[in-house]
Amino acid sequence: MLWNGKIIGVFLGAILGGPVGALIGIAIGHMYDIGLFDRWLQRFGFSSHAGRNANIQQLFFSSTFSIMGYLAKSDGVVSENEIRAARRVMGQFGLNPTMKQEAIRFFTQGKQADFNANAVLAKLKSACLHHPSLLRTFLDIQLQMAYADGQQISAAKRAAFQNICSQLGISRFNFNHFEQRYRAEQNYRQYQHREQPRQNPRQHLHDAYKILDVSSTASVADIKKAYRRQMSKNHPDKLIAKGLPPEMIKVATQKTQQIKSAYETIKQARNI
Repeated sequence: MLWNGKIIGVFLGAILGGPVGALIGIAIGHMYDIGLFDRWLQRFGFSSHAGRNANIQQLFFSSTFSIMGYLAKSDGVVSENEIRAARRVMGQFGLNPTMKQEAIRFFTQGKQADFNANAVLAKLKSACLHHPSLLRTFLDIQLQMAYADGQQISAAKRAAFQNICSQLGISRFNFNHFEQRYRAEQNYRQYQHREQPRQNPRQHLHDAYKILDVSSTASVADIKKAYRRQMSKNHPDKLIAKGLPPEMIKVATQKTQQIKSAYETIKQARNI
């Protein structure tokens, strides 16, 4: 049986009996639906949330690699660069041999002609309905595959990625915004590691603002708010609590490190 607040409310109301029992059942059922019941249980050392988190973790893991396979195959041929990108992601996660084999299996499934990407994405969207930060992390990972062959995405791969965003409930405007920020993150990382030593420092500062998702003309107060907001969205502990597989914590950690670095770059430029 698929439990929800209404079923639980009716069940408890029947047990308690009478109009008062029915009201108590309805109240507890509503608490269950909005998550307050889980938090109440946690205060006493119990958690029905743990089981759901385990399911989200498994779904997030399988969806990550199967959709990577789908995206890699979307323009007809899986390139060596895309295979290397998949291996790089597995390396970032530090997967043990068993989990690596599972990741390869899911990646291979995603490449098949009969793979139903929309069904997989619908399940992921439903599981992460109240955790949009998990979907942002998911898209961060998928963009590594989208850009595996260089700075330009093929029309077929762009269409596939837009379909991924659409299935997850992200508008085209947000996709473009997300893509711009991803490019800024890549440029910023390359500048930090001197992979682009000739990059204009002004562009580096521009990328820092993009990473914080704030205008270069923003006030100091708004910059500080943007920094705190980005740190809150991407904090590894919060993402793990929402269902990010522990193996993927390195991705979230690298993200927060870059956010801190971008903030320091802006502070230095603005004398904050």
